[in-house]
Amino acid sequence: MNGLPIAIVGAGTAGLATAIFLARQGYAVRLLERVEQLQPVGAGILLQPSGLAVLQRLGLLAECTALGAPVSRLYGTSCQGRVILDTRYHDWQPGSFGLGIHRGVLMTALLNAAQRAGVQVETGVAVSRFEQASGHVRLLQEQADGSEQPLGDFAALILADGTRSTLRAQMQVRQWSRPYPWGALWSMLPTSPATESGELRQWYRGCREMFGLMPTGCTHHARQASLTSLFWSLPLNEHESWRNSGLQAWKTRVRNLAGEASEAYLQQIDDPAQLTLAAYADVRMQRWSDGRVLAIGDCAHAMSPQLGQGANMALVDAAALADALGEADDAAQDSLDWNAIFARYGDARRDHLRYYRQASRLLTPLFQSNSNTLAVLRDIALMLARYNRFGRQHAVSTLVGARGGWLWSGAQKRELHAWKGEREAWE
Repeated sequence: MNGLPIAIVGAGTAGLATAIFLARQGYAVRLLERVEQLQPVGAGILLQPSGLAVLQRLGLLAECTALGAPVSRLYGTSCQGRVILDTRYHDWQPGSFGLGIHRGVLMTALLNAAQRAGVQVETGVAVSRFEQASGHVRLLQEQADGSEQPLGDFAALILADGTRSTLRAQMQVRQWSRPYPWGALWSMLPTSPATESGELRQWYRGCREMFGLMPTGCTHHARQASLTSLFWSLPLNEHESWRNSGLQAWKTRVRNLAGEASEAYLQQIDDPAQLTLAAYADVRMQRWSDGRVLAIGDCAHAMSPQLGQGANMALVDAAALADALGEADDAAQDSLDWNAIFARYGDARRDHLRYYRQASRLLTPLFQSNSNTLAVLRDIALMLARYNRFGRQHAVSTLVGARGGWLWSGAQKRELHAWKGEREAWE
């Protein structure tokens, strides 16, 4: 691409993966991140085959699988022990799996690959505004005295600065951002050998209480220490009362819900600071581009974590953008039609993202609400799905990131086909 300059704002999963793809295609990529120092912190995440396929394209699958923990199924029961959720990766493809992984492991792998690809990574840079002019996008940074300093002119700007992006609002596109009233407390703890099962395990009391444990593997710096992600659902407006009621009251609720399986982890928690509150929001945009500016990842389509698709969607976004750019006319590299490129990207992502946004909005109140009626309907629907071949296939194809609509699957065929072949070779 003759070093055509591209700016990416945000060094999360979407920003780093996109930077790697574009740098390898020959663009001069400048990645701007507002935090001063990138650190390998954060909760455990579940990477699905759709995201693992993109990691394979990036050449990072072996590194991540070596440090992550394979997950064979999602298994959830009620407080009485009744099975509510039982979704097995084997029902999609024999030998397939999800990968529980520390977010810091994924970020470290992506950051190192971006630097090897020649991406110019700059931290401590808060972009305050962008301006579009004929032939370029100009980024500006507000100074302490209120003046603005230009950060440079670029052929295109990719916004990957997350759910709470301030730059997204400057796009001339209709958009909506609605915070969820529920969140989750999470913690990363050493795995108890007695509870190691290779499953993402959940316990429910109606829709109001949910406790979960997810295998998360290890980190680059402690390869022998296996970790487990613990999470507890709660309304955001009850967080303060949770703190005031004390850990023992909370531990009693968890024990009453999950029983002995929770004990080894509860014993490791003696300070509320060990549990971090995570909040979420629903972000929708009429379209994801405005001239030479494109929003991707959570900046463009944040959703509830109930389907566990956030990091996977970010990775698939990056691959789809690389494909759209790869289809650009090589003879016109110095005057690329960014509207056409971003339109191709939108066409490639529209059905997939529409389905997962709708499914996320439908499922969220079934697992995080105060409705007893929804809990009964959820349990009946999931029970019927487990004993129905179509229901099992629909559930697992949704889980792995393969669906493109309510009545058909097949989204991300190229990536998932490649993942199947690479997985067999890796095994």
